Amino acid sequence: MSTINTMMTMNKEDDSLIHEDHAPVTTCHPLSVVLGILCCPITMCSCYTIQERESAILLTYGKYAGTVSQPGIHFANVWGRDLRKISTKVISVDLPHTKVVDKNGNPLLISGVLTYQFVNVRKALLDVENANQFVYTQAQAALKQIVSRYPYESDEHNHHSLKSESAEIGMEMVQILQSRVNISGTKIHSFAFNEISYAPEIAAGMLKRQQAAATVAARKTIILGAVEIAHGAVQELQERGISMDDKAKVALVSNLLTVICSDRDAQPIVPLGN
Repeated sequence: MSTINTMMTMNKEDDSLIHEDHAPVTTCHPLSVVLGILCCPITMCSCYTIQERESAILLTYGKYAGTVSQPGIHFANVWGRDLRKISTKVISVDLPHTKVVDKNGNPLLISGVLTYQFVNVRKALLDVENANQFVYTQAQAALKQIVSRYPYESDEHNHHSLKSESAEIGMEMVQILQSRVNISGTKIHSFAFNEISYAPEIAAGMLKRQQAAATVAARKTIILGAVEIAHGAVQELQERGISMDDKAKVALVSNLLTVICSDRDAQPIVPLGN
């Protein structure tokens, strides 16, 4: 619960950092008014449009004059005006396969999917150079940072791993990336692994290790089952009144274990009397 509360607090702080101020467009610069009157025909080109899910900022002679987010046609004196637009739609980006080293030093090939949205137009257009490229670069850095904290897989149940805890780790990636891109007025909606695997140079060796671990686990299960079967057989024979000495019990148990644990079909040999 404390972790959830911490995440909610961080999300609120992030929202306050990237929240759009929606500053109104200020009045025209006096020089723009004079030029507009003297060059009236050109001034008629001062109208511009804002599409749905689009915002823009106005600069007048290099100074921030306001943010326009309302779709439709608008008017701002063209003289000295610099109009910069940006899409406020939710953007989805695929991060290509990148070789990253996990906590145990194993090289991995990881790709991810990122969805984000620009919610503070002024920061996106004025505080960073090329906001989309900035988010993309920071996402790659955050991906490498997170992967280096966890092993690809863990034998301990209480430890997180990239293979089994991708959802929880994805939430952590969102938090880390959000803190990196607040300066650009970006809201991170989701950040998750797309594909994750061992790098080719160690993939064969890790596959053998996984196969060996699976073989050991299977053998352990077979042996435990064989012991239960042998014990049950001896006990059942005794309950039915068939008495056996210790030597006969050992021979019976040995034969049962050999037959059950063998990876080949049993070939019984029947001794024939003289």
